[in-house]
Amino acid sequence: MQRMSTPKKTVVADHLREALARGEYEPGERLPGEDDLADDLGVSRATARLGMRVLQDEGRIAIVPGRGAFVADHQPFLHLATPVSGGSDSERFHAGYQPRLLQAGYHDIDEKIRVSLDTMRPKVAKRLRIGSDDDSRHGGLVVIRSCDRFVDGSLWQSQIIHFPFSIAGGTPLMSPEPIEGGVPAAMRDLGLREEWNWDVVGARMPSKDEADAFGLGPGIPLLVQERVVHEGDRPLRFTETVMPANRHQLLYSGGDAPEELLVMASDVNIFER
Repeated sequence: MQRMSTPKKTVVADHLREALARGEYEPGERLPGEDDLADDLGVSRATARLGMRVLQDEGRIAIVPGRGAFVADHQPFLHLATPVSGGSDSERFHAGYQPRLLQAGYHDIDEKIRVSLDTMRPKVAKRLRIGSDDDSRHGGLVVIRSCDRFVDGSLWQSQIIHFPFSIAGGTPLMSPEPIEGGVPAAMRDLGLREEWNWDVVGARMPSKDEADAFGLGPGIPLLVQERVVHEGDRPLRFTETVMPANRHQLLYSGGDAPEELLVMASDVNIFER
């Protein structure tokens, strides 16, 4: 049986991918041009261009028209996904996450909140285990608190919190204003204890509308964090946070983590080789 030869653009892509893995080029460094790459590998300039686009689609390099191709320099910002002494997660945006963004040199940080009332989608009902008599009386209604966060004019993070109407109906959770102390504080004021939670974190490619809204280049996935918070066996809320994977990373801790955890982990970057 005759073996199929490897497409030449794949040869180019493999060459560049291996060079990046060996650390021959630093993040932000300009790569050889199409002509140089074509000469080195004995391919046409068009083939070299196609090979470079493969790496662009993988999010490994950025091609800037008129300037050339550069090694991607991703600098994700650290989220404290589990509260520790001296720190708080992005659900307490104004008290914890926003000040750290400012300290990191970001400016013009804004938050736009919308609140609506709707029937539950199957996914939400599944997360909140809706079906009890308590919630059936309200026709499966859910209070949706949506929050888009902007940094320096660009969409940074989108978060949607779903509450059973039996919990949030007619409460401050339905106000489209920032809540002092965040949602956990509002839940405490309602006499509800957020005793434990579970998270699922995954990644998916954005839709065209999402890529445009977040200003994402080729090859950059979205990081999706789902969290369900419980009081005993009762789910209190389901939160879905969507964020570009090249700008965000989640920090989880176990045991009695020290309050300087954020400082200790501040230089962690999952894109480091």
